[in-house]
Amino acid sequence: MFVKVSSIGLSPIASFYAPRAHPPKRHLCRAVPHGERERRDVLLGLVTGLAVSIGVPEAIAKVPGVSRTVDDDFTDTPSGLRFLDIKTGSGKQPGPGSRCEIHWSGYTEGYQGKRFGNSSLADEPFEFTIGRQEAIPAIEEAVQGMMVGGIRRVQIPGDHPELSYPRDRSERFDGNKYRLGPQPIDLGGQRALDFVLDNPTLNDLNRTLLIDVKLLAVY
Repeated sequence: MFVKVSSIGLSPIASFYAPRAHPPKRHLCRAVPHGERERRDVLLGLVTGLAVSIGVPEAIAKVPGVSRTVDDDFTDTPSGLRFLDIKTGSGKQPGPGSRCEIHWSGYTEGYQGKRFGNSSLADEPFEFTIGRQEAIPAIEEAVQGMMVGGIRRVQIPGDHPELSYPRDRSERFDGNKYRLGPQPIDLGGQRALDFVLDNPTLNDLNRTLLIDVKLLAVY
């Protein structure tokens, strides 16, 4: 079912299947000038609108060591990763050494809200093995709290670069491709992501990324 969400344009579920989906329109596209409290208020409004529109379940996946935040529906993990379960799966749950297959849709949440990839448009799922450094740490951590069929919104804060794509280009690239996935689908998406990672004038808030993940299979 396709659901329009006024605060962000498309629901995460629709983002996997809409062939010409526009990037989500966010109030977080620009740096917030009045500090962290205003940023939390914006996030709270965004997530509240999302929850009302698509019926986000109250039960968040039980992952050891995580805690619910008091200001919004995202969950903070000890690493600094933040996630929100849009749909709870019912299949197998991956762990270290598992081979995972996911669809994903990524946005530069902290700067202009540009989409840098959507694997479902070309029907090219991203596959990786947990623990083999084939995916960025945020994705490896996120899927270990999911079950097959689940959809999880993953926020990678810009002040935790260790969870994201390397900012050092010599570490990020292997030839013309990224060393760690998921790889931006096209050149336009890669340029949008590279700009956020490389631009020295941006602050950490501007480098925040948002990736919707649907766990398709675990081997």
